[in-house]
Amino acid sequence: MSEYNTLYEFDASWKVTQLVVKRALDQVQSTLLVTFEREGQSITLAFERIDDPQNVMEMMDFQQITISEEVQTERDFCTIKIELFCDSYAEFWCDAITEKTSI
Repeated sequence: MSEYNTLYEFDASWKVTQLVVKRALDQVQSTLLVTFEREGQSITLAFERIDDPQNVMEMMDFQQITISEEVQTERDFCTIKIELFCDSYAEFWCDAITEKTSI
């Protein structure tokens, strides 16, 4: 069974105010920039090389998002798991995540 280290958690008090998907013309995988805001706080995260962009829109209406990194894995790709709890459960994976100062 895999072990995970939680990097970020957002509950329903946070809202996604900006969501941008980018992909270079010569690339298959995408980068996702998401801004989360609540009561004067703002965090923008960049998700590098996401594996399943069809679940991205679930971020607009979430009850909870948990972002965690798989530890002690032999893989060197897609080790960051993004779990979306809304009306149903969804997830996608990415290679890396960084916090940005602005989009």
